[in-house]
Amino acid sequence: MTVKEMEAKLKALEKKISLLEDVNEVKRLQRAYSYYVQHMMRDEIYDCFADSPDVVLHWLEGTWLGKEGVKRYFGVGSDRPEPPPGFLHQVMPIAGVVDVEPNGKRAKGRWYSFGGVAIPNEKGKFNCSIVGGLYEIEYIKQNGAWKMLRVDWIIPLNIKIPEDAWMSVENLGKAIMNFKGPGADIPPTPDDPRFVSGYIFPFHYNHPVTGKPTSEKVKNTKLLSGKKVKAKAKSKLKAK
Repeated sequence: MTVKEMEAKLKALEKKISLLEDVNEVKRLQRAYSYYVQHMMRDEIYDCFADSPDVVLHWLEGTWLGKEGVKRYFGVGSDRPEPPPGFLHQVMPIAGVVDVEPNGKRAKGRWYSFGGVAIPNEKGKFNCSIVGGLYEIEYIKQNGAWKMLRVDWIIPLNIKIPEDAWMSVENLGKAIMNFKGPGADIPPTPDDPRFVSGYIFPFHYNHPVTGKPTSEKVKNTKLLSGKKVKAKAKSKLKAK
């Protein structure tokens, strides 16, 4: 093999590695986005989208245009109340097929999105279901970071779950407290935050676009302090 042929081969390998890295970054972005949607972390969701007037959210409820449309749909910076603690949108992106354009500037991905959704209403009643959807998403690289540009979304599968069949994490915690088995070195406690609805399991990584820490610590502190205030109020009532 000549030096010229070796250089050409190395150049081709570098391009292939670059495209594979882009595919991995797009997949990482998509997975991170779904974790943020689980608890409707509005700012983190917003930051996943491109800074472009070409942004499109093609939802079942309608179409929202531009980054401003993303802001309005998710209520970023608005006085819209945060979803109640029982809200859960654990819809997982799976079987992703990602194709990056040869120039490395844009990409497209197709995903199944499958999981459980629980949406409390103002009366505390739950609308629960198992959903199976399909995403067709276009991505764009801006300033070295992949972002979402266009999202098309359909739900061909929606299975309604009776409210009394949906187990809250609080009830799961109570059931675990009664677990009879080998003694743990450190047993669970009644105030374990993992058994509080709305608790966001801490992320080990920063936001894939901004590189900044995410807001779960602030949200969890607010949630758990609210639970402690309620617990104190109940104990005072019992004392009376």
